[in-house]
Amino acid sequence: MKIENLHPEALTLDRKNPRFGLHVAEDEHAALKILFEKANLKELWDSIAERGYESFEPLVATREDGKLVVLEGNRRLAAVKFLLSPELATSEMARRRIPHIDEQKLSSCRIIPVTIVENRAEAAGYIGFKHVNGPTRWSSLAKAKFGVDFFEAFAGNMDPQQKMLSLTKQLGDSRGLIIRLLVAYKIVIQSLELGIFDKLEVDSEKIEFSHLYTLINNPESRSFIGLSRAPLSESMIINHPIPASHHEKLTELMGFLYGERSVIKSQGTDRPRLQRVLASEDGLRELRATGDLLTAEAVAGIVSEDWLKNLAKISGLVQKSATDVTLVIDELSEEDIEQAESFLKRIDRQLKQIRSAFPDT
Repeated sequence: MKIENLHPEALTLDRKNPRFGLHVAEDEHAALKILFEKANLKELWDSIAERGYESFEPLVATREDGKLVVLEGNRRLAAVKFLLSPELATSEMARRRIPHIDEQKLSSCRIIPVTIVENRAEAAGYIGFKHVNGPTRWSSLAKAKFGVDFFEAFAGNMDPQQKMLSLTKQLGDSRGLIIRLLVAYKIVIQSLELGIFDKLEVDSEKIEFSHLYTLINNPESRSFIGLSRAPLSESMIINHPIPASHHEKLTELMGFLYGERSVIKSQGTDRPRLQRVLASEDGLRELRATGDLLTAEAVAGIVSEDWLKNLAKISGLVQKSATDVTLVIDELSEEDIEQAESFLKRIDRQLKQIRSAFPDT
């Protein structure tokens, strides 16, 4: 790893930049266009106009196909390229947005420090820290794209578990979360290639990615689109993870999540409801017929796992009340005691009702 001082013309933007979301820029001009439109270059132009180019943090680049490709600092490089060559902007209107700055400040952009690394994997740790858990965070979709590229960049002689261990250390996230992100990203790419987003008339760049990567943590939801009910693992981070037999189900799921009639209005409440519906044929029929998630959930009925969780919560509350009773008993009025006894009688009746549903043992 070494630092060189280079002219921006010697550097190439990364066409695989995670900021580009689901797509790869076709060439340098396409990458510049995306960054011009999406990367808030004005913030950097204002800084350069005031203080000049600040070189305390070098760009990070590696050699690929005879070019020096910038892996970290693409936004800064694009800002400098436009200042030095405004004609790179694709229209007169776009060029008017590029500020004219004095020659002294502009000259600070002509030679910039660049750290040269051997390959993408060598740079991944720093990039991951900065944009995944550091000061300038990417979206969850960009994070997933970075994670997939990082995971697939390792040497072939490293097994998937070793790759994941290295990735978790670099990104500082749990194995479970990273696997969900990467599998969900592969599903989104497959949906894009199958034309599902076009069919649904959905802009794939604007989807709420968290809906999908949270939902696939549920075994029944995975089963709905043909994935194993077994816990997610590194072996599922593959191209085209959804089998052909479940492409229609995948289209249907993407419609539920992102289509014009999306049923997800609130991630915290509607996503668990959809999971319960996906596990029920009756609930699914109702959702397909009406598009009403609440009604479909009611038809689906309660799931045993949810019932047990509710029972566990009740047990915890009763335990706390039993522990605290000696602390409050002397402070209770006669009316409070009568109310408490009424509650206890109701609890006894409800417990008998629950026990009566169980077979004799």
